[in-house]
Amino acid sequence: MAAYSAFGLVVSSNVSLPGLPEVAGGRPDCVLEVRPGPIRERSIGRRHALRLPNGAISLIIGRCGSGFLVRFPGLAVFLISRDGQTVRCAPRRGTRSRVVAHLFLAHVLPLALSQRGRLVLHASAVATQHGAVAFLGAAGQGKSTLSASFVRRSFPLLADDGLLLVENGTMLAGVPSYPEIRLWPDVLAVLGDSGLEVHDVAHRTGKKRLTIDRGPWMFSREPVPVRRMYVLGRATPAARSRAVTITALTPREAFIELVKHTYRLDLDDHTRLRHEFDSISRIAARRSLIYRLAFRRDLSRLPVVQAAILEHCGS
Repeated sequence: MAAYSAFGLVVSSNVSLPGLPEVAGGRPDCVLEVRPGPIRERSIGRRHALRLPNGAISLIIGRCGSGFLVRFPGLAVFLISRDGQTVRCAPRRGTRSRVVAHLFLAHVLPLALSQRGRLVLHASAVATQHGAVAFLGAAGQGKSTLSASFVRRSFPLLADDGLLLVENGTMLAGVPSYPEIRLWPDVLAVLGDSGLEVHDVAHRTGKKRLTIDRGPWMFSREPVPVRRMYVLGRATPAARSRAVTITALTPREAFIELVKHTYRLDLDDHTRLRHEFDSISRIAARRSLIYRLAFRRDLSRLPVVQAAILEHCGS
């Protein structure tokens, strides 16, 4: 097995994890093993499904005897151990190893981290001269688009849709995930791919995956203190059409938004949920951290939005 670095962990895998730096020696924090043939475990009790914006089921999560099953219809089944340290995968016939690697890094590993008591947000983030800037929001709100527009201007990517947060005393840091970003074709047409590798997303949503850190788009390899977190929203009809508005959230509003956008594998472990909510409460209570960002969706306006964000971060 090869060993890689992702989310601040050493990940051992018997399939290649493209784009990740390989590391030598040391005990792995997480092991991915891909095996031919089905996983015989069956779900116990209730299951919950995540859906794509078009309504199609993206993945189904269910508890089983030895851990948790994560099913990607038509693609693969993953079995996460109870402690989140080992992951088995049974790909469907015809599912390429690159697709398995993408599903593991983009979805399964953040869920496994949540089982280990780590806080991972559905958020995209970049490193700026002021610190890390993160974008939260529902699918289609433009998290990846905003981050890609910054990365294109030489701001390193921290995470596309899996931001691991770490508290160290008074400091809150964002941990780099993996060097990939996913964009809609119309966004890619405006921003360009700068000669980067481009692949289809496994879920057949129409999005494209860009492997970065092998060209002009940069990826941060070190944790970065978090400066601002922006919850994306649409400009109200009453707002000026060209306005970019940034409004501070109350601790209660910030708590609700963080809960909504947190990776969560086990919905029935009340002890773990209390621990998670305690962490979220501390983060939500931080002053000058979490804001709502609203602007009209217009790709030509991205430089204006960037300028407003950087000015706000520097204030």
